[in-house]
Amino acid sequence: MPPGGVLRVALAVEPDWEALDSTLEVDGDDVTATCRQRVTATWPPSRVELIYAPPGGWAPGDHEATLYAPGAHPDTWRFTA
Repeated sequence: MPPGGVLRVALAVEPDWEALDSTLEVDGDDVTATCRQRVTATWPPSRVELIYAPPGGWAPGDHEATLYAPGAHPDTWRFTA
């Protein structure tokens, strides 16, 4: 991950989607409220992206992200900045 890079997480949503009910944690902190959301331009919407960049950029080193979505096992991955 470059210092100015953003973390993008894409989620499929149902046609009657109204609000995202998922949580994104980075390095153990819930960052969901600070993520931007981008909804696909299809009608009805079929995908939402959570876009996260920490204030001041990524600290050098290893990081861990976990996505918690209703009805699914948490999905965790690691990356290096």
